[in-house]
Amino acid sequence: MRNINIWLILFMLLIFLSGCATVHTKTTAFYTPDYKNTGTIAVVAADAAVNSSLEFAHYKKKFEQKLAANGYTIVSNPSEAQYIALVAYGIDNGKSSIVSTPIFGQTGGGSTYSSGTVYSSRGSATYSGTSYTMPTYGVVGSATSSQTMYTRAIALDIIDAQSLKDGTPKKVYEARAKSSGSCSVIAGVFDEILEGMFKDFPGISGKVRSVNVTWDGDC
Repeated sequence: MRNINIWLILFMLLIFLSGCATVHTKTTAFYTPDYKNTGTIAVVAADAAVNSSLEFAHYKKKFEQKLAANGYTIVSNPSEAQYIALVAYGIDNGKSSIVSTPIFGQTGGGSTYSSGTVYSSRGSATYSGTSYTMPTYGVVGSATSSQTMYTRAIALDIIDAQSLKDGTPKKVYEARAKSSGSCSVIAGVFDEILEGMFKDFPGISGKVRSVNVTWDGDC
């Protein structure tokens, strides 16, 4: 009975995990001792070449929403902002590996059928019958498959706007968020990584945090 219970627990756990995926993100934040998340701010791409792209326009709104929810006032014109938020994002080409997955099944017990012939001085007789013993379960084999894992990253630097005009950029806050997973398109996990970056904003300066965000698997 104990073996059956263990197998059922494993089976239910696999079902639960398969329907409750998460994006695991590691984040770091650093900021000046006098940092305050207030004032006007404009979001621009760290790479000026993508400022006019539709993809950046999509992500820009998401950054603005997060910054606005955490104390800042969003302005569209960088020349009118007290701070400039430089944002960047990217994904690598992935790293492939062979993954071995155990296969669970019945290892013994259950119904067995037997038959034979019994000989004696009086002649012979045939017999047949079915017997039953408690089944046992465990690992009966394994399956291998190729899996590619991609590293996705988002970066945020907040800079004093006046220092940029003076030609001596002064960074007041910087954050990095990195996640690895099978989704090969950053758009598929961008919201979850961004959520991890802004969880408990501004965070503890210099501390590495691990954040799990529920993911619907849409990639």
